[in-house]
Amino acid sequence: MATTVLERAAAPNGGPAPRLVKADEAAPGPASTGHHQALDAMLYAARRMGLAATERQIATLLTVAERHLVRDEGAGGEDAFPHGTMRGYRRHRRRRETACEDCRRACRLASADRRKRERVKRPQKPCGTEAAYHRHRRRWEAPCEACRTAHRTYMREYREQRERQAAAA
Repeated sequence: MATTVLERAAAPNGGPAPRLVKADEAAPGPASTGHHQALDAMLYAARRMGLAATERQIATLLTVAERHLVRDEGAGGEDAFPHGTMRGYRRHRRRRETACEDCRRACRLASADRRKRERVKRPQKPCGTEAAYHRHRRRWEAPCEACRTAHRTYMREYREQRERQAAAA
């Protein structure tokens, strides 16, 4: 298995995607910006430490870099970026960058709309049931006598059932 030192070279078509090549075939690329600097720094550190990598390790590193690193903004075209929408806001967040004002406004409006939508309201259980007892407790109210009686009955039956299961086991 051949080993080589990691290098970064420009893509053959002049595009922004980096490709890893052997040290002897590395050509100086254009000025590196953004995420390319991270890849350059990693490769520089590997060279400085004298780390050698197999062809397979280089291929794996390239695959990870292409999958997880974001392309330069000029490469994808800003026209394709949907600013002023929730989709645009999510794209900003995926790129770990501060969202533009239009996208933040869209997020605020979508959040306000989501809060305004009414939840599906189910009919409330009447007092004298276990559900009504817990409704009283959720609202920090003292449960009424009917709800307390229903809760005591429920708990008594629950404990008896647990004792029967423990005895059977």
